[in-house]
Amino acid sequence: MKTQILLVWIGAVLFATISGHAAPNEQKEIQELYRRGLAGDKEAVDSCIRRLEDVLQIEPANQLARVYLGSAYTLRSRDLGFGPKKLQALQYGLALMDEAVTAAPAAAKVRLARALTTLALPSIFGRAGSTRKDFAQLAASARTQPAQFEEGDLQIIYYNAGLAAKAAGDRTRAVVLFKEGARHPANPDLARKLQAALAGRL
Repeated sequence: MKTQILLVWIGAVLFATISGHAAPNEQKEIQELYRRGLAGDKEAVDSCIRRLEDVLQIEPANQLARVYLGSAYTLRSRDLGFGPKKLQALQYGLALMDEAVTAAPAAAKVRLARALTTLALPSIFGRAGSTRKDFAQLAASARTQPAQFEEGDLQIIYYNAGLAAKAAGDRTRAVVLFKEGARHPANPDLARKLQAALAGRL
């Protein structure tokens, strides 16, 4: 799993309020566990999973917690050795994320968390098409309701939607999206990628 992608991008949009019941310090603890898990801390992944499962016990309709729980399970899969448990953890994580997006299709943070997680998966898992659709839908939402997104969200969304358009052979659309992404230079590394894309180097 390309965790460096997640570290740069999910780190830039690290989640909004996960629980209406958790105290701010508990929110920060879950966020920190997730961040450490992204960086390769296996124990943090396990702790993050437990904490998110606790949130869902109290708030079973909390789809933001569910999508991040699914993402955390993909990290657990990353950390397991080859064998059936590795695949089972990944499949369970993907199922949780899909459930969250199905239950809250208009929740931008939920869809973005799934899109970034599946983007980091190897192509062998067959999620490239759904990931491109997620970013295309997010870009459409960003165009009509930009206020629901942070600057970092918009930069990430337009960049990846641009890549999706380019992969589909629509270079004109890709340029429009890359230009829009360049208007939100929240992350310097991604800003450079956008400039490279506009210069035709991607």
